[in-house]
Amino acid sequence: MSPETIIHTDPRAAANVPPPLLGVDGLSLEFRTRSGVVRALEDVSLSLQKGELLGVVGESGSGKSVFAYAMLGISDAAAKITRGTAVFDGMDLLGATERELREIRGREVSMIFQSPRTSLNPIRKVGHQIEDVLRRHAAVRGQDLRERAIDCLKRVRIPDPARRYEAYPFELSGGMCQRILIALALACQPSLLIADEPTTGLDVTTQAAIMDLIVELAHERQMATLLITHDLAMAAQYCDRIAVMHAGHVVEVGSAQVVLHQPQHPYTARLIASTPHTADSIAAMQPIPGSLPDLRAARLPPCRYSARCEYRTERCDTEALPAVPIDATHSVRCWRAAA
Repeated sequence: MSPETIIHTDPRAAANVPPPLLGVDGLSLEFRTRSGVVRALEDVSLSLQKGELLGVVGESGSGKSVFAYAMLGISDAAAKITRGTAVFDGMDLLGATERELREIRGREVSMIFQSPRTSLNPIRKVGHQIEDVLRRHAAVRGQDLRERAIDCLKRVRIPDPARRYEAYPFELSGGMCQRILIALALACQPSLLIADEPTTGLDVTTQAAIMDLIVELAHERQMATLLITHDLAMAAQYCDRIAVMHAGHVVEVGSAQVVLHQPQHPYTARLIASTPHTADSIAAMQPIPGSLPDLRAARLPPCRYSARCEYRTERCDTEALPAVPIDATHSVRCWRAAA
């Protein structure tokens, strides 16, 4: 492999595994704004197998949610995909029409958005909101709608589901609203679930309960799950693999245990060192120096982490990043790893 080659395929392709349920290759996206063009994603490549849980981690502003929205065709109007492909179960997501995307959203691919209270309709009963999804994507009609909606609530462990069916979001706790969102997302038994910070704003006990529920339902249905999170401990506990994003780049991908215990990219190592651990004091935490680069810059270096990196060399700012396969399932984009 030429050292100038950029990662465009998952290294697992050589490991005799079946075609991925979701395959994203070389995805680049930019936003046209009044203050300039923001190159939010550049050459993002990821894959996800049926039944697998992939965690996408990184700082705020690294492009995690933008990546998910781009695949589902729900990006901001100012967004423009400049190159790349995204194939879901044989369907070209980036080339699909809005009508085709509406057909799979909610049925084949579902998403749990951040902030459950703002994601639910505040003036519509939660049971009716689940019925809306079933009516649209599962062709359920009449009395069966109510029974199926109550069953959805029961499956996400909501106590007294028949009574909760009649509740409005403001009558429920944050944890209960999050369960409602999960019920909405899983109502049609999708093949792929995208969970964007699904435990934001919840207490620790409720966070664990929500994640246990998502993982249990995913295993039960062999559903692929893309978990977007800031929480490295959560990713370590629940994810099969982890993709680390920085400033619109995927800088490292591998099994959760390997990436978090043997990181090969300097940013991954810094991200782990800046995370509090049970046995550590606050003083032991190491902040990541600097900040994310301005993605509106006329010229961005090949490595967008180089200005913050203690291992920076001249080639980091001038030469295309190498694709460095550590093993069949672990890869990193970094000149230091190529040395």
